[in-house]
Order: sequence, then structure tokens, then C-alpha cells
Amino acid sequence: MKHYVLKNGRSRQACSARETPDRHHHIDLVLSGTDTEASAQIVMDFFDALNRLVEHHSYFITIRRMAQDPVGGPLYWSGRTALFWGNIHENWKLGNAEKSWVSQVLNLSSRTILVGSAVLLLDQIGRTEKTVAAVHPNFLAAAQELGLIEDASGIHMATDCRLHSASTRLGALRLLSNFVALDHGEHLADTLRGYIGLSEPKRTAKSQLATLLIQRSEADRQVRRAVETMLDNLEDPLRISDLAQALNTSTRQLQRRFLNRTGTKLLTTYRELRLERAHTLLRTTDLSQREISAATGFSTAVALGRAFRTRYKASPDDIRNRRFAGQLSVR
Repeated sequence: MKHYVLKNGRSRQACSARETPDRHHHIDLVLSGTDTEASAQIVMDFFDALNRLVEHHSYFITIRRMAQDPVGGPLYWSGRTALFWGNIHENWKLGNAEKSWVSQVLNLSSRTILVGSAVLLLDQIGRTEKTVAAVHPNFLAAAQELGLIEDASGIHMATDCRLHSASTRLGALRLLSNFVALDHGEHLADTLRGYIGLSEPKRTAKSQLATLLIQRSEADRQVRRAVETMLDNLEDPLRISDLAQALNTSTRQLQRRFLNRTGTKLLTTYRELRLERAHTLLRTTDLSQREISAATGFSTAVALGRAFRTRYKASPDDIRNRRFAGQLSVR
């Protein structure tokens, strides 16, 4: 059994005001064979991206192979998701011990997702009668013969039970993003879809800090508008009074509402957004530091460097050097 602990990548200064213990979520990823472990990386990438975007929740993945370790009891499976990772080429055959293992998991897990050929496991454990599932065309004839009811949309979210399915692995990511919408809200789900390429990214998805603040505010309309207006004015930052005027409110009301909803000050957030953009430009473009300072509202490259070192404990040169050294994941 392999455990993958996908830590939350949250170190943004403007998001440290309220301390709340993380809620842990566990996904048991069940593989059909040794050849499926490489493809399962996209599931780990999905939850790694989610951990980077969501606050106060941490997702952990355990890779399992059926019948090689104990199923676990009701306490183990409380709140867990079982994700059966099948392919689209061949039936997933079970031995007697594996049939018992799968049957127990389906009975105990809080949420079960069957991907690709995994839907045919239902027949081997006697669970096909009047069961709706997303079925890949390669298995459609077999599924119809077994009595499965096809959901032609490619993904099936059951409303009256815990058994869900996706006809393909890409469909599984779509299905998982729908569960993110249920668990964390549609705004975060949309941001995640853009972040991992399931849809065209929206404006707010370009800033992880903006996403965290909007999520923290529970998508408060005024906070969202304030954040989006700041993002649109990074090169030539607005005064807070001008920002308030653009949002048809008073400076005091805007500052108070922003602090109450996000736990951080408006002016601090504006500076953090500018530094975040500078960090992104250093990692992803060949712009000079002088050009980056102008693009993020700093008077000179020296001023940018001073603020950057305070925020990231590294100089702009350090970040750029790491880029050329192939260390693009440095935050």
C-alpha cells in the first residue's frame, strides 16, 4: 500500500489571519494492474492542484491493490472515497478473494467511483440489477447484456446512493471536479477546472491568492469585485479611495467589509497581488526586472527587489536562476 500525502501549498502572507485546523479527506485509489500506476498520476495531480487552491482542507491519496492488504472496517472507510481506476481496453477480471474485497469496499466506502472497465466489476459481485452507470463504448454491449443502465453523458453522479462512475479517466476528472463543487462550492470548482486545463481558465484563476480570498469570503460580491478590480490595476495601482469609488462604496466600508470577510487588510492584499504577479512573471517570462517592476506597479527594480525579499525571503535573481536551473515549482 502506498500513501501519497499531498500537502497544502499555502504560504501566502495575506492569508494567515485566521487559524483553522485542516479537515482531512482520504481517497483510496484502487488499481487494476501494475500498468495503471503511471496513468494514476493524473489523479494525484488533480488533488495536488486542489490542495493548492482550497483552504483548511488537505487531501491524501492511498494507492491500493485489491486483496493485497486488509479492506479495513467501517471506521476506516468513514468519509473515504474509493476510486477504482480501470482502463478502456479490457475487462477487469477478479479472483474469488478480490470479489469479496471489492464487495466489502463498495458496502463500506462513503463514496465510490468506478472508472472505465471498473463498471464491469459490478457484475462479478452481483450488483448490476437496475444500476445506472457511465459505460465506455468498448464495454457497452457487455454492459447491456449484464443489465446495466447506461448514462450516455460519460459521467454518472448517483443521487440516491454512493456509487458513481465515469466512462474514461478524463471523465473521472470531470466527475471529481463536480464533487469539488458539491464539497467546496462552484467558484472553487470552476477555478480548479481552469487551473488543470479541464476548461478555459477564468480571470480569477490566474491568481491563487485571489481564489483563496474569494473562497474565504464565501464568494462575497463586493470582495470579488474588489479583488478583480485590483487584478485589473496592478501596473498602475489605484488608491484605496479610488478603488472604493469604483465599487460605489466608501473607503471605510470597503476596508471594514474586506477585513471582516477575508481576515486580511485591503492594502496588504493589493501589495500581495502585485508581488504574486511579479513572482509569476519572473518564473514564466523573459521580461527584465525593470519591465516586471513597471508591470506590477513598483517605481523601480530596486523597490521591487526590496519588497520581494521581504515577502519571499529570496531575491528576484534567485527566482529567475531557479527557473533556468529547472526548479519551476519553487514558491
